[in-house]
Amino acid sequence: MSKILLVDDDVDLAELIKTKLTAEGHHTYVINTGEGAFEYAKQVKPDICILDIMLPGVTGYQICRRLRKDPELYRIAILILTALGEEPEILHGLEQGADDYLVKPFKLDRLMDKIASLNALLQAVETKNRVTSLPGTEAIKREINHQLARGNAIAAVYVDMVGFKPFCAARGPDGQQKGLEFMAKLLISITRDMGIYECFVAHMGGEHFVVLLQLEDAERFTSSLANLFDQRVRELYTPQEVEKGYLVATDRTGKEIHCPIMALSIGVAHTQYRQFKSAKKMFEVLAQVRQKAQPTSARSVIFVDRRHTDR
Repeated sequence: MSKILLVDDDVDLAELIKTKLTAEGHHTYVINTGEGAFEYAKQVKPDICILDIMLPGVTGYQICRRLRKDPELYRIAILILTALGEEPEILHGLEQGADDYLVKPFKLDRLMDKIASLNALLQAVETKNRVTSLPGTEAIKREINHQLARGNAIAAVYVDMVGFKPFCAARGPDGQQKGLEFMAKLLISITRDMGIYECFVAHMGGEHFVVLLQLEDAERFTSSLANLFDQRVRELYTPQEVEKGYLVATDRTGKEIHCPIMALSIGVAHTQYRQFKSAKKMFEVLAQVRQKAQPTSARSVIFVDRRHTDR
């Protein structure tokens, strides 16, 4: 069960919620004021924080921002409670780093559904790909949301292994595993060797990877990644294939086809010119730049979004 911190100045409601959560097996801690709530969270280190927005003194928004900026607490799940129920207030709370919201008044069963969803989110964030041992889509999107809420200057780098599917068709399951392990190790080793420690590497599935970096590290990282991949990818091919520049595979009709040696499509979305409010918006831009970064030969291509439109 979860360790839950409830911050709400409605003493009766807080006691009712605590009773329900405790009955469900959760370890529940309560504070009825915004003053000292952050310090209490530092002491408790909860998995989930249920946070009322309308608090006297220190508001729920302020507490949410402090939680997301703290290196020990920023990964906890945050559920905001609001009596306003209006879209601007809800969106503002989510932009401060909250994972979900609940409008007062609410039924306790609805609150339990929200808690279950947040626990599922936390579990998904901790799930690693069985081949690459890297976190997946939910983890990288949540990390982006947290970094945006903290006001950090960041860059999201979408990495596609172009030519991976025909490579798998020619090499089979063992080749697929070898290719994915190669890519994961390359991404990790580059960040380590370049001294880029403030980064987050995720495997979206298949040939798709995303690396979240501080903005100042993005250019040198992508340049090094493209160059090193183009050099090292030859390790996955025979000398004859490297010399020819392609491998021979068979399509679904049984026809023999020549498949170029793999290259990377590297698309970059960043916060230098855009004020992103969520990972969803950042991924919309990544989807666009990925289409621009299409290799036409066995050389990796980098495309960086440089538009100034606010999102």
